[in-house]
Amino acid sequence: FFTIIVADKKLKKEEIKNKYDLHAKWYDLGSIILGLFISRKRKKLLENANRKVLEIGIGTGINLKYYPKNCHITGIDLSGEMLKKAEQKAIKLGLKVKLITGDAENLPFKNREFDTVADTLGLCTYPNPIKALKEMRRVCKKNGKILLLEHGISNNKFISKLQRKSEKTHYKKAGCSLLRNHIKNIDKAGLRVEEFKRALHGILYIIKAKPN
Repeated sequence: FFTIIVADKKLKKEEIKNKYDLHAKWYDLGSIILGLFISRKRKKLLENANRKVLEIGIGTGINLKYYPKNCHITGIDLSGEMLKKAEQKAIKLGLKVKLITGDAENLPFKNREFDTVADTLGLCTYPNPIKALKEMRRVCKKNGKILLLEHGISNNKFISKLQRKSEKTHYKKAGCSLLRNHIKNIDKAGLRVEEFKRALHGILYIIKAKPN
């Protein structure tokens, strides 16, 4: 497994998977508060999805209700327990969704397979986010789109200082980093940003990108 080092603490993918397996039962409840802030942003971003869609880090399927009707959705996640919740949501919504247990850094799909690739609040957890972004680029069609809604390091000095102080404890508890700069990582991964906005005091990154 790839590892990420934060404050001298290493977490392997298997450890991150286990955390989300344990959190799966309560994940949606914990997301309600966050959802009050970003549900409209999820909806607005994912309205841009079309045709054959891959959602990476689909989790419990929170986004499923936001996709347009013409989308054929495949979802992948490292946590099998989270996928069970996503399956229940898909059934309630009357959606046919293909759900796969897998790794964002090693996607089990062909090159240029999807019209839209989406990821919301996932890049904070992947041990190698640049590799995950390169995989998004690989599986996205040349004229396709990559839609990202992520939390990361704020451009507000006061907020970013608080994030740095909280990083060690938060990462150990939740398996996700508060300090990633997704715009820099996107550039390193060879993607072209078409639209970028910040929200929540600079913490939230809303990005539309394309394979470069």
